[in-house]
Amino acid sequence: MVHDGGIEDLGVKVARSGMRGFSGARLRRFRDSLDLTMADLADAAGVSEQTVSAWETGRAAPTPPLLKRVAEVLNVTVPDLAPIPPGRQTLGDLRALAGFTQEGAARALGISATVLGRIEKGRKDYDKGRANDMANLYGVRVSLIKTVWERDRATRQDEVRRL
Repeated sequence: MVHDGGIEDLGVKVARSGMRGFSGARLRRFRDSLDLTMADLADAAGVSEQTVSAWETGRAAPTPPLLKRVAEVLNVTVPDLAPIPPGRQTLGDLRALAGFTQEGAARALGISATVLGRIEKGRKDYDKGRANDMANLYGVRVSLIKTVWERDRATRQDEVRRL
């Protein structure tokens, strides 16, 4: 269902940009706690004040690389601004929380965005080598990559069975 500029998915708000869990209200609270104006944050992040306003009001959400930059400016983590319960994280979430677009991560992993998309959608079996590469790139343990990969794969298989 569409709601406040996003879609509700598994109880986590999905921004139109695809950054699940992004919270404009959290962004504003962190910005306010540092006594920064929207203009201050915009200048530090390299965006317009209107962009920051759109983020805070839920009309838009930053891309993963921009959200990473904003988190650094605010001295918080990306998950502080886009909280997703660990049991609900997808491989796409781990990528985004690490500050990568699908294209950027695919390039860094030496694979095509199409292949990474198939992995993230549970259409590829677990591959230990790729899992290690993803864990290194995303800054997480390989065991987390394996758990989430297998959950994404099981979710995909459940969806296929329902058809």
